[in-house]
Amino acid sequence: MMEEYILGFTIAFFIGILASILGVGGGVLFVPTLSLIFGLDPKIAIGTSLAIIVFSSLTGTVTYGRQGRIFYKSAVFIILPSVVCSIIGSLVTAFIKGEILSLIFAVFLMVIALHILIPKSVSIPMIGIGPCFDDRCEDCFRNTIRVRPNYVHLMVWGGIGGFLGGITGVGGGVINVPALLSVSMPIHFAVATSTLVIFVTSLSGALVHTGLGHISPDYLVLYATGSIAGAFLGANIAPKIQSRYLKSAFGIFLLAIVVFMVVKAVA
Repeated sequence: MMEEYILGFTIAFFIGILASILGVGGGVLFVPTLSLIFGLDPKIAIGTSLAIIVFSSLTGTVTYGRQGRIFYKSAVFIILPSVVCSIIGSLVTAFIKGEILSLIFAVFLMVIALHILIPKSVSIPMIGIGPCFDDRCEDCFRNTIRVRPNYVHLMVWGGIGGFLGGITGVGGGVINVPALLSVSMPIHFAVATSTLVIFVTSLSGALVHTGLGHISPDYLVLYATGSIAGAFLGANIAPKIQSRYLKSAFGIFLLAIVVFMVVKAVA
């Protein structure tokens, strides 16, 4: 059992490094490693993944908040539908077989892999219906950024991201960040704002999964501590690494995981 715990911490540590260097959410690897390597039921892997993301996104939220890079007003209009849909998505997992959830996750993972390998293959279209509002942010470097997002755009994509997060155990950053970029929000501010959204949304989903008994406390502790430690190291070495080729290799690796998950689900 001790060897299993050491392996779990080590895997989470390297996931944290990769996630930090490549700018992807660790959830894309939390669920498959918990399921394929440690044999957790897909429902428990999804719930545990969301709980892990709560801790990792809290760390990021505090950091970005101190930097002054979070557009709080925009975040609110993403969070409101995202939380509701995250709860719905989390509740839906109680009525779906684990094998089906694995297939749903595999499809979602394939989309992420294609986005990494061919960025233009997946895009978040702008929804221009309805009124806009003014949002302003001034960071610690005295950069003042103004954006004018659309209410409907943020709320629709926030709801979609929340539902996918609840049902797959992956943070909604893959939806939130492109949605914010499409309203001309700079990338660093979009990531910061998305991190706050992910924290609140993952917390709501994790609480539902906890009530459903879809959390493994042991792996939650191992993966949370390991991934956070890895993220700190990754943040320090990221500027020294050319991530372009690493991203391509990671995208191919994700496609391989998709194959393994599909084979296991249908076997």
